[in-house]
Amino acid sequence: MKTKLMALFLALLMCAALAACGQPAEKDDPAPAPSQPQTPVEEPSGGETKNLASLKVGFAQDTLNQPWRSNQADCVVSEFAKYGITCTVTDGQGSAETQTANIEDMVAGGLDMLMVSPAQEAALTPAVSAAYQAGIPVVCIDRGITSNDFSCYVHADNYAIGGMVADWVAEKLTGKYGEARGNVVVLEGVAGATTTVQRGTGFTERLKETYPNIEIIASQPADFNRATAMTIMEDFLQTYDNIDIVFTHADESTMGAILAIENSGRRDEMLICSVNGTTEGIEAILNGRMDMTVMYTNASGPGVEMAVKILKGESVSKNITIDPLVIDTSNAQEYYKEGTYSPDPISLEDSTYVESDAYITEG
Repeated sequence: MKTKLMALFLALLMCAALAACGQPAEKDDPAPAPSQPQTPVEEPSGGETKNLASLKVGFAQDTLNQPWRSNQADCVVSEFAKYGITCTVTDGQGSAETQTANIEDMVAGGLDMLMVSPAQEAALTPAVSAAYQAGIPVVCIDRGITSNDFSCYVHADNYAIGGMVADWVAEKLTGKYGEARGNVVVLEGVAGATTTVQRGTGFTERLKETYPNIEIIASQPADFNRATAMTIMEDFLQTYDNIDIVFTHADESTMGAILAIENSGRRDEMLICSVNGTTEGIEAILNGRMDMTVMYTNASGPGVEMAVKILKGESVSKNITIDPLVIDTSNAQEYYKEGTYSPDPISLEDSTYVESDAYITEG
């Protein structure tokens, strides 16, 4: 009975995810689950063959309590479903300890493939390494670990993204003042998270090295959270009379900052830039509420592509870095796709990227 109930639950989960990823936020009729492929494939270790549908795949997500993360998980489930594979998702609740326990539980229950987006690189490394050393293929998406104990890492270069934002900021401030100078406030992501550290480091180092007269006058973690960002931005506005640039580490935080800025009546004093390239963020650019965002892949489509290749026994590159893209008033209309969470490309074929067999941990 427990087995039947679990099978029913997983089937319902897969159908729900198919309706969520890349689809309108509200739909009356969820899309039906695709039929399962009948072609048997060889296991990575060779020997007997089995259908992809019979494999046990798990995705250890950092948290499901953030829209971007929840959408990423939905996309992972729906992308695996295209191959007839049911993917179980666990919620780390933003805790490295909880995510570690989730991985250990999945491994103990038997797993053919582990996909993971770590809450923190160093903290999750032992659990991910243990799974890999036990012979389980591991695909990291968006965030990596601090060892080479994984099969493939699909991600964007967050350090480079920070530098891209700094270059954009310098260009705009030069247009305003005739030189690259001005005051910046930063609303970071979750303290210690890989994306937060790398985006912040890339931004600050580019300013110091290339634009020394652009000053970060305040920087504080906003936890990728709309309400938190609104509160922090309200404090910044009360504290600082001269703010030229607001840089937030994610569109979700940006929307909260925008509300605080609009309520203060100071929108015309500052430019607002962000990262993620969500449809909501792009719409804000089109409506004049935000000025720039960087398209940031959630890596679900390419990550699943690599995972399936591994399950089929095919070789893949160790490191796949998907190029980011600046979206501002010059191209926002081109990338705006109403009714979707994000216009993020869902396959490598639709992306520009760099492959390598080397992985270098940054920071």
